Amino acid sequence: CARLGRLVRRFAVERRGVSAVEFALILPLMLVIYAGCGEVTTALIVDRKVSRAASTISDLVAQQSSVSAAAMNGIFDATTAILEPYDVSLAKVVLVVVDITPSGQKVAWSRARRDTAARVNAPPPAGLAVPSTLATVGDEVVVGRVTYAFTSPFANVMKSITGSGVYNLQHVFYLKPRQGKTIVYTG
Repeated sequence: CARLGRLVRRFAVERRGVSAVEFALILPLMLVIYAGCGEVTTALIVDRKVSRAASTISDLVAQQSSVSAAAMNGIFDATTAILEPYDVSLAKVVLVVVDITPSGQKVAWSRARRDTAARVNAPPPAGLAVPSTLATVGDEVVVGRVTYAFTSPFANVMKSITGSGVYNLQHVFYLKPRQGKTIVYTG
């Protein structure tokens, strides 16, 4: 029994290896924080690219007085170039030109890539209606929206925390035509 008491006292005062045990306990938390910082950074980079793509598509159309189908394909390709090196197949792009009339808003024309274009002469779909601060009767407004389905390599971990493994990063830009009040789509 005395021998056991000495062994317990010796174990209680022994300090060698404490830092190794502490490191072993802290390492998993440090790795999760490190990986999380990398994923948050990647998500912010993709979000910034989505914002830039939405502003670019709106800006390129707002600079025109008329737009052809070939020009729209080129504009859609520009958004693809902005989103690279990330998977561009996860991006949905919609461009809507909205007429502001005395009776309300209606879609003049719309084109989309990997998404559904808005119906002509119908009110703009939810999320694409022009805010009242920009809506001037007699004008058109170019509305560009890009949505990107961002997934993380740690999607399963994030799903247990946030409830979702896919995050839809979305930006919408509103611009008025620069060469007149309307933009004609020539198909």
